[in-house]
Amino acid sequence: MIQFKYTVSKQGKETSGVIEASSSTEAAEKLQEKGGYILELQQRFSFGLFNINGWLEKFFVPLSERMKSSEKIFFTAQLSSMLKAGLSITKAIEVFIDEKQTKASIPLRKIISKLESGKKLSEAFSTYPKIFDQVYINVVRSGEATGKLDESLDYMAKQLKQEYQLISKIKSAMIYPVVVLSAMVGVMSFIALSVVPKIVDFAKNAGAELPQITKILVAVTEFCRQFWPFFILVFLILTIVLWRLINTKKGKHFIDGFFLKIPIIGTLIRRYNQARFTRLLSGFFHYGISVDRAFEILADSLSNSFYSDACFRMKSKLMLGSSLSAVLTSEKDLFSAIMNQVVKGAEKTGTLDETLMKLAVFYEEELETSLNNLTSIIEPILIIFLGIGVIGIALSVIVPIYRVTSQLR
Repeated sequence: MIQFKYTVSKQGKETSGVIEASSSTEAAEKLQEKGGYILELQQRFSFGLFNINGWLEKFFVPLSERMKSSEKIFFTAQLSSMLKAGLSITKAIEVFIDEKQTKASIPLRKIISKLESGKKLSEAFSTYPKIFDQVYINVVRSGEATGKLDESLDYMAKQLKQEYQLISKIKSAMIYPVVVLSAMVGVMSFIALSVVPKIVDFAKNAGAELPQITKILVAVTEFCRQFWPFFILVFLILTIVLWRLINTKKGKHFIDGFFLKIPIIGTLIRRYNQARFTRLLSGFFHYGISVDRAFEILADSLSNSFYSDACFRMKSKLMLGSSLSAVLTSEKDLFSAIMNQVVKGAEKTGTLDETLMKLAVFYEEELETSLNNLTSIIEPILIIFLGIGVIGIALSVIVPIYRVTSQLR
């Protein structure tokens, strides 16, 4: 038997543990029989009698249980189109496998086997929580219940595409400063370690006095050369400590709260979570997913723990009979007054799902504007840093050469 590490959400509480089964599919079925939503299910790898426990297990998740975001979008859209064309579910998945032939073909073939044994598509998908999250599974389950599976999959494909584009924009905005800073540090390090020492020796042999800026650069370079193993060790320790901290509930809560308070960065985090909250909730209402299930999935889907905790609080109030606008008002630190007013109006007109989708589009546009503003702020700051770095290196190199040539005259 193989050991699997799992995390399950049941009635708003997450429980983790280890279960034994002959395969990941059997492990998922055992957990489903107990009830709750599977948030994580992965094999515990071992060398002989020794298991790789803790955070190291995350680096050994089977690649066969992964699917690229772009590939999942194409798979979902194609599955929807083929179902509309009248193909059976198993035939539609087989067509995708034959066309793509990727690592995802392994779990997809197992899903076909599940379907042929009488399982529903949502049940087959739920055995691979790393590929199909709870949002995906519940939308599919709703489509099965209403007889509109093709429409549900089409909706899911559009949501996945929107999410993918949004994350791509965020990554693109972050890549620019990282690349520029990395190039600057690399060039400056090369000059400081390779060029400056030769010029210093040349100036000393000529009897010229080194300028103060060159002395400082030489001292810093020499310090780094002597203690570089220490810096690497400190960096590794800090990385491990930070990683462990992020993977604890209190640590993640502290870090999430810290980032929310940072100007601009905090706004980006708020806009992203507000956009995701409204877009997902719109789909849940449209497809008739129950309030308790919807808000449990929302809590698991939002990236910031403050928003996740707010979802659990709102769920409790909604189950007691409060309106959505009322519970949003109670979380005014996380959700804007505009959202509350718009939702209140939508509750009266009975167009809550449509209104939430419009709010999602609004917040996504706001997020894009904030990203553009961040780029506009970062560019002049980078130029200033680059200018200071270039001037410092130039003076460290040129001044000693100038003094030597002056003495030769």
